[in-house]
Amino acid sequence: MLKAILADDEEIVRSAMERWIPWKDLGLKLAGVAADGEEAYSLIVKERPDIVITDIRMPKLDGLGLIKRVYGKLKNTQFIILSGFGEFEYAQEAMRYGVKHYMLKPARKEDLLEILEDVIAEMKEKQKAAIGALAMSGERYSFYLQRSMLLEVLSDPSSITSIIERSNRLNPFDQDETLTLLTVQVLEPKIFVPQILSVAERLNVRVPIRPVSVGGRVSLTLDISALADLDSIKEAINERGGVLSAVKRGTPEEIISSFVRESGHISIVSIYDEAGKEERVKVLPRSGNEDEEIVMRYRKVLSGEADPSIMDDAERILRGKELDEAEALFIRMAMKSTDYEILFKELGSVRTIDELVALARSFTEHRVPRERNPFPVDTVRRYIAENFSNPEISLKWISENVVFMNPEYLSRLFQKEMGQRFTDFLNTTRVNEAQKLMSVYHQSTVGEIAEKVGYSNPGYFFHIFRRYTGMTPGEYMDKVRRSHGE
Repeated sequence: MLKAILADDEEIVRSAMERWIPWKDLGLKLAGVAADGEEAYSLIVKERPDIVITDIRMPKLDGLGLIKRVYGKLKNTQFIILSGFGEFEYAQEAMRYGVKHYMLKPARKEDLLEILEDVIAEMKEKQKAAIGALAMSGERYSFYLQRSMLLEVLSDPSSITSIIERSNRLNPFDQDETLTLLTVQVLEPKIFVPQILSVAERLNVRVPIRPVSVGGRVSLTLDISALADLDSIKEAINERGGVLSAVKRGTPEEIISSFVRESGHISIVSIYDEAGKEERVKVLPRSGNEDEEIVMRYRKVLSGEADPSIMDDAERILRGKELDEAEALFIRMAMKSTDYEILFKELGSVRTIDELVALARSFTEHRVPRERNPFPVDTVRRYIAENFSNPEISLKWISENVVFMNPEYLSRLFQKEMGQRFTDFLNTTRVNEAQKLMSVYHQSTVGEIAEKVGYSNPGYFFHIFRRYTGMTPGEYMDKVRRSHGE
């Protein structure tokens, strides 16, 4: 479930939107409301929401200041801004920070719901695309993600809440859904698990968390919506020599917490992939002060604080451990990275300490490898949709910093898949956005509109707009004004 925060200094507006927005029906959880920008910022830092609805004018910290402060820290948070008539310059400035959704106050319920539905659909599509792309980049990605999560929570149970929230958008479960945990005693887990997974597949029962075994105890988490399915699973367990010792219902956090409590201090745990293949991993206890210090220092570097000596010290500590132990430490070091999903994808290909050290260094230098991106053209399209207002955007820059491939090759690939050149696609996107702005802010100048959509030269914007629409910006705005009866 996506999380939202509402910020407006007018209590009557906050109460009205709290009441008439059907949060649950939209698949949203209202994580908090704020009466000023400072309160909103504290909520955002705490809750890490997907959507923030904010007034542009607020005490202590206005909406624009809030957006600037959040920008770059939570790259997946989408803002919907509410602005009064005549505040176009604020909305224009906000859109330089990636804000695409805005409304004039007073907001109509139908209009806001339409925007929310669009934002939610866009977020779910991105989530689906990200998971699909990562899955295609390696069949074991999802398995490796949960394996790493398992090691983290077993070595540090206090991390359960944060790791579930952090990885929620990449997991096949919703952090608020209710799942069923079955604890089964068996003689041969590696024989039993593939068999029971086959039964679950036949019944079309989802297995959102990989099965895990400790000794002869198997923990099987299922999304069981009907009692008949639960009865069928119980029967299958009995038929295969298993003894069902416990059934627990709860959220993913409650399920994982229960497993950790029951497991106690263990040294070996097995996790199974979708085919039921077993992988045994060592659970390593958290080490001493030196490890804790390097974790904190590394996380500070990821958040933007300089520490030139970090990698010398980190490399020395990582090389002093066995690979499993070094890997577990690095997971904790990089847990706060905004490239969290890339962390697990890349860890899946690490086979030596040298490779692990190289990966750790790449994170501190902000050059996380993405060369295996299977959908570069889709990535380019999404990047343009989110960054068209940046006047510096170019095929060369995107090639080198977003999809990490040769610009000439990307150019040919883009034209082949899209049927048009990169430049035409970028210009078309900008012109379409300009037309949307003109329809809403039809009293603005051509120069203001041009700057908003990424053209620093109004004369060039004039030329491009006429080429792609057959009329000048002024003619188009006159047409809009006439349609508004002005």
